[in-house]
Amino acid sequence: MSRLLIQFSHLFKSFGTLSLFEDISFSINEDEVFALIGENGAGKTTLLQLLAGITQADSGDFSTASNLSIGFLQQEITLDDPSVSIREFIEGSSLSDLEKEMAICLEDPSRLLEWAELHERYERLGGYHRTPIEQVLKGLKIESNMLDLKMLSLSSGQRVRAYLAKALIDNPDLLLLDEPTNHLDQEMIKWLETTLKKRKGACLIVSHDRKFLNTTCNRLIEIKNGNLTCYGGSYDFYLEEKKRVLERQIKAFEAQEEERTSLREKIKTITFAKRKSSPAKDRNIMAYDRRGEKHQKSLQHKLDAIKGRLKEIESNPLSHPKPKSITGLKFAKAPLESSVAIEIEHASKAYGDKILFSDFCNRICKGDRILVTGPNGCGKTTLLKTIAGITSLDKGCIRSASTAKIALLDQEVELLPMDQTPLQYFERQFNLSPQDLRRELHKAALGETDLLKRTFSTLSTGQRKRTLLLAIVLEKPNILLLDEPTNHLDFKTLEAFEKALLEFQGAIVAVSHDATFIEKIATQEWNLKAD
Repeated sequence: MSRLLIQFSHLFKSFGTLSLFEDISFSINEDEVFALIGENGAGKTTLLQLLAGITQADSGDFSTASNLSIGFLQQEITLDDPSVSIREFIEGSSLSDLEKEMAICLEDPSRLLEWAELHERYERLGGYHRTPIEQVLKGLKIESNMLDLKMLSLSSGQRVRAYLAKALIDNPDLLLLDEPTNHLDQEMIKWLETTLKKRKGACLIVSHDRKFLNTTCNRLIEIKNGNLTCYGGSYDFYLEEKKRVLERQIKAFEAQEEERTSLREKIKTITFAKRKSSPAKDRNIMAYDRRGEKHQKSLQHKLDAIKGRLKEIESNPLSHPKPKSITGLKFAKAPLESSVAIEIEHASKAYGDKILFSDFCNRICKGDRILVTGPNGCGKTTLLKTIAGITSLDKGCIRSASTAKIALLDQEVELLPMDQTPLQYFERQFNLSPQDLRRELHKAALGETDLLKRTFSTLSTGQRKRTLLLAIVLEKPNILLLDEPTNHLDFKTLEAFEKALLEFQGAIVAVSHDATFIEKIATQEWNLKAD
């Protein structure tokens, strides 16, 4: 029997007047790998924070196994000490110092008792459970010449990889991963899948990457309306199970509607029969009256029973089970008059000694669905920004057709004015009143209206991304530049966005490592090879 790591029951959690979790119960065993899914704002990150001990529940029973070690890769990375090097951060000063001290003690026979005490402490801190550092650094492509760099000097993607490396090297009993595939290329994702499958401990994963979840997870938790529902199996199993449940719910709904119609018809028939009784066929009027009275009472009893059943149904009716989909996320027609929208001629870009791409030539035509591929650091994001006109080339030129209208969805949604609120931004950019903005958000189901008066800097990356999606739709572009568009989106929004892209009549150039997105959208590839 596998070891029970965490168990909680009757747990409640709220933020102000918003009730996030209501009377939820849950347990985690050491051999379980959970996918954690739910719409944006459903509470996925909060649940991970509760398990990690960063956030406390309002009430409920919470118990953990003795000496339980927990590792947590958070989506929003914050540095406690930016001055530490990558090596110091990943290795951890306490265990590294113990290893050095133990090695010194072994060289001196008089210090063997001291070595034994240090050894016991080293074991207690999980030293022997750690994964070899070289193996992890190679898998996440963290070069040895980077280890002495300060954490503060890293890009957001490098920082996430450093945090992920530390979590994997520490090899905790319970590993909590919030969007671990962000900033990883396909090769790193494959390595991470293999690593997680070999782990003996438990894991909870929040990810937009559906194939990654299918490969790594053997169970799934769905957060919906403050409740948790567990499924035994992969993400595909969950989809099939949801489909079966939906079919049963539809049958139950249709049976209820059929019964409701039948009951109403019976009430009409009986009511009509009570009003019009047939005359007596003989002279025995008194006997007829007795028979008629008995018959009327019988009808009334039957009528009362039918009305009672109808009232029972209508007091607690089954709602239509078909899930609500996002139907308002659509791109307006903005035709390209020219068959060639953009021409890239002999484009070159470098940062210092690092050459990203050199003498790159290509063109974007109407209807193209282009996937830009290449290892991390080869210039994929920079190429999109040069096409958008945000970054200038060192050499070469980019020419756009006169009718080309470009919109860029950047990976970390950093192009929004962080000091403005969504209300201010949409009013200045699109002349939308608060009422118009709320109507557009509701139509596209892309945001919570209570966030409109908060500055973009206070919103999560996912909240900003949903807002930027609406802005891009309102821009009415005919060329879309998408940098990791699936990151930070829940599956409901992601599937609606993919459907809108399939119906989009312009050209798309995308950088993505999401295998499902690539299969659905891309029809050709530009490969940038790192020098």
